[in-house]
Amino acid sequence: MKNHTSIINVLDKDITIKTTQKRKGIYWSYEDVNQMYGPFRSEQQAVSDAKLYSQYGTTNRALIP
Repeated sequence: MKNHTSIINVLDKDITIKTTQKRKGIYWSYEDVNQMYGPFRSEQQAVSDAKLYSQYGTTNRALIP
């Protein structure tokens, strides 16, 4: 398993996320939170999803203005 920590900037705030590679793909989570989101095919997709979720609280395109 590979772990990687990234800092993303959302709404002028820096947020630290952790990406973890597992058998089914790459998952992301907030630092110090046990909930993981995924799987994603690439780390780029996982980071993009983390930014979207951090900004809007959802990744459902129908609910995003």
